[in-house]
Amino acid sequence: MEPNRDMSETERARAAAARRPAAPLHLVFVPFLARSHFTPLVAKAAAAAACAEHGVEASVVTTPHFAALAPPSVPVHAAPFRCAGGHEDFSLLPDEASTGPAFFSAAEAALAPALAAAIRAHDGPVAVVADVVLYWTPRVARDCGVPHATFHTVGAFASATMVALHLYRPKVFSPDQFGIPGGFPRAVRIHRAQVNEEALAHLPLFRAAEAESCAVVFNTFSALEAEFAAYYQSQLGGRPKKVFLVGPTRTAAPPRAVVTGGEEQDPILRWLDGRPAGSVVYVCFGSTCALGEGQLRELAAGLRASGRPFLWVIPTPGGGEGGAEREERASSHGMVVAGRWAPQAEILAHRAVGGFVTHCGWNSVLEGVSAGVPLATWPLRAEQFLNEEFLVEVIRVGVRVREVAREADWKPCVKDYKKLKGIEFYSDEY
Repeated sequence: MEPNRDMSETERARAAAARRPAAPLHLVFVPFLARSHFTPLVAKAAAAAACAEHGVEASVVTTPHFAALAPPSVPVHAAPFRCAGGHEDFSLLPDEASTGPAFFSAAEAALAPALAAAIRAHDGPVAVVADVVLYWTPRVARDCGVPHATFHTVGAFASATMVALHLYRPKVFSPDQFGIPGGFPRAVRIHRAQVNEEALAHLPLFRAAEAESCAVVFNTFSALEAEFAAYYQSQLGGRPKKVFLVGPTRTAAPPRAVVTGGEEQDPILRWLDGRPAGSVVYVCFGSTCALGEGQLRELAAGLRASGRPFLWVIPTPGGGEGGAEREERASSHGMVVAGRWAPQAEILAHRAVGGFVTHCGWNSVLEGVSAGVPLATWPLRAEQFLNEEFLVEVIRVGVRVREVAREADWKPCVKDYKKLKGIEFYSDEY
C-alpha cells in the first residue's frame, strides 16, 4: 500500500509497519545445570539458531562453566554462579541429598534475573524453552509477558510412569513389584527399587509449574514413544496442552564401511575401521556415572572373557591404586579411552560396533536405538532403571546385566547380542 494525501496518520503508520520485515521469533533456552540436561537442550538451541532464514533466533541462559560447552553458533547469556563447594554441575555434587537444595536455590538466584534480562533484550516476539526441573521459569516468563514451553530431557515412558506412580501411588506401592493402573498403555510391572523416590517427591512442584506452560516438549520421537506421550498428555489436567516430540537432538551419523578423515580423524574411529563388522562391544556409562573399583575390575575381566574386541570409554581416568594397570590390561584386549570426550553417535553408527553396554541414560538410549545397535543395560541412578524396563520389556532391544555384575555374567550378556540382531530400526521425521 502506497501512502497518499488522503490517508490519516494512523493509516500511514500501519502502511509503514506493513512494509517493514517482521521481527524474528527469539527462543530463549534455559537448560538445567547438569551435563546430561544441558546437551540435548543446547542441541535444540543450535538447531533453532540454524533457522535464521526462516525468521527464528536462539540464545541460551546458563553459567560460565556451561557457556564454554555451548556451540559458537548460539549466543549465551552467562550468569555468575555461586554455590557452596564451587560446583556448577549438579551431577558432580559429592552428596546431592544434602547439597541439592542449596544448589537449586543458587541456580534460581543466578539464572532467573539473567532470563528476565535476556527476554527484555529483544523487541520482537520471544518465547522461553526451559528444562522441566527449573520450575521457576514459567513464573519469569509470565512476569515478562511471553509464552513458556517445558522441555523434558528424559523419555516419555519414564515421565509417564512417574506421573502414573504419583497419581495412583496409594493403590500400587504396597507390593515390591506392581503394575501401573490408570489406563497405562502397556502392561508393565515396576519394582519398588526402580522408582526414583526423590524425583517422585518433587513431581508435584514440577507439574504445578508445567501447568503454566503452553506446551510440553519431549526429547524423543513418535515411532518410539507416541503412546506414552499421549498418555502423559492425557494426565496433564487443566486446559489442553500441545505435546511435541522433537528428538533425538542429534541424528546418528549414517553407517559406513570406512570413516575417512586423514590425520584429523579420531583415533577411536581409526581403530574401529580395522575391526570386522559387528564384532566390537562398545562400553560407556555416560559423562558422570562412575562405577566402583570392584565393578570396574569385574567389567574388565568379563569383557576379556567374552572373547570379543571391545571399546571402553571412561569419562575420567580410573581413580585409586591400580587405575593405570587396569587400563593396560584392558588395552591388550581392546581399546580403552579415559578422561576425554568420545564421538558416541559416530561410534554407534560404525559398522564394526555390534553392541552397546550402557547405563541407560536417555541421551545414550536415543543414540543406541537410532543407530540400531542392541543394548546390554546396566542402570545406575535416577530414571535409568525405568529406561531399562522400556528397553528390555517394552521395545525389546536390550538384555539386562545383573545387579551385582561379575565376570561370569558378561559372557552370556555379550553373546546375547546375536539374538538381538533382528531388532526393528526405529526412525522418524522431525
